[in-house]
Amino acid sequence: MDALEELVKGLPPDLRQEVEDFIRFLLERHARQHGKELGQVGAGAVRDYREQYAAGEQVRALPELVQLLPSEMQQEVRDFIEFLLEKRSRKPQGQFKLDWRGALRDLRDQYTSVELQHKITEWREED
Repeated sequence: MDALEELVKGLPPDLRQEVEDFIRFLLERHARQHGKELGQVGAGAVRDYREQYAAGEQVRALPELVQLLPSEMQQEVRDFIEFLLEKRSRKPQGQFKLDWRGALRDLRDQYTSVELQHKITEWREED
């Protein structure tokens, strides 16, 4: 089993539809570039896969569908899956800490907020 097949088999169910849509996009783009309609084999394979998957039937495995693609398209599918998995694994940034709040409280009698902004810019430029 190659790396792409492992990636595809390990896809969470909610990402399968995105990968299928991407494969259809690749097939349609390939057909347009070569001045053809989307081939019956490619279109039929994607359609059959979706229908069987939706019906809960035993389906042609998504890795088999990927294997129908030319190698350059397989690489695009691999990149897309890796992107989806990376995007999903990113941790949310969370809230700002604002732990610096009030640090310049002792300067509020000497400067307005605008003057203080200018002063801070000066201090940064000195460093």
